[in-house]
Amino acid sequence: MKQFQNLFKQQIVLWVCCFSFLITNAQPQTLSESAEISVLTCGTGEELYTLFGHTALRINDPEQQLDVVYNWGMFDFRTPNFYSKFIKGDLLYYLDVDRFDNFLYSYTSENREIIEQKLNLSKIQKEKIWEEINRQLKSDERYYYYEFIRNNCTTKIVDVLNKVLDEPLKTDFPSNNHSYRYILNEGLSNHYFEKLGINLLFGYKTNKQSDLMFLPVKFKDGISFDKDILKSETKLNHVPKSVQKKGLNSIYTLWIIVAIIALGCLNRKIQLIYFAITALFGLFLLAVNLYSNHLELQLNVLILFFNPLFIVALLTKSKKIVYLAIVLSVLSLLFMGFELLKILSPLIVLHIFYVIVSFLLPKRVINLQA
Repeated sequence: MKQFQNLFKQQIVLWVCCFSFLITNAQPQTLSESAEISVLTCGTGEELYTLFGHTALRINDPEQQLDVVYNWGMFDFRTPNFYSKFIKGDLLYYLDVDRFDNFLYSYTSENREIIEQKLNLSKIQKEKIWEEINRQLKSDERYYYYEFIRNNCTTKIVDVLNKVLDEPLKTDFPSNNHSYRYILNEGLSNHYFEKLGINLLFGYKTNKQSDLMFLPVKFKDGISFDKDILKSETKLNHVPKSVQKKGLNSIYTLWIIVAIIALGCLNRKIQLIYFAITALFGLFLLAVNLYSNHLELQLNVLILFFNPLFIVALLTKSKKIVYLAIVLSVLSLLFMGFELLKILSPLIVLHIFYVIVSFLLPKRVINLQA
């Protein structure tokens, strides 16, 4: 059923692309005095790529019967090697335009909240935005390489607005005064294993203080905070907030799994299996670091924490390798940051437990050879 739904969505995207050229050519050269420009912030959906919501830009000119939405979040599922390109950072996203009623229907049918924020702009600023967007749409700038934080559907709109505003949009406001990692985790409170996967992959640079509005909800907050730019705010599609039960997708589930794995810590075969798996995982993270162009995936300290020296030490019984492996793991803990430590706490505790039992208990130390 899900495959059919994905196929259906792909076909809709293709039809939108086919008609977007006609929409673009039918647009007026200039905007009238009654034209309004709004930021549309869409809530989360069920698909993984919708968990952080979406941002689009609406231009409504009733006098010229123009009501369109510009969307920088388009991509093609049919792209060859889609996932490898996404991980590497070679996946092209693109700007497209659609009628507002189509956009509204698409998101309301998915039961996703839509908030419209009309912007307080001068006639000249509106004209510049209009010209800039249509220039991008008709040039190679329509396509761009997606980045998790610095180049996405939200930052593209921020860039367009900052080009015409007297002062750039403020990024220093309460809900944005956190690290990139913290802000990302905020939106995944009921999706622990998705949060875990993201935090395992993202590197040290995401621990830095945010200086961007890179998520839709933060962009919305930023506009609300900046009273000079916000003209009005309206909910176009209200979705009642329901209290979601965490169920199995929670940190408690992982703690149970960790406790079960810990039961086999005294068995040498299980120790070998455990350190072999963690070594492979550490090497996988290293490969991702070397392969990917995404800055967010660089300098992943977990490569040191789950380093392959432990399996080497277990096989060779070398004290020097054991101590080096432990030093690297302890060093990595110093650079993880509180947010990462909190999310990964079950895995960190399990790893430390296995290291202590396998290498630091008296009997084990006695059997090690220099």
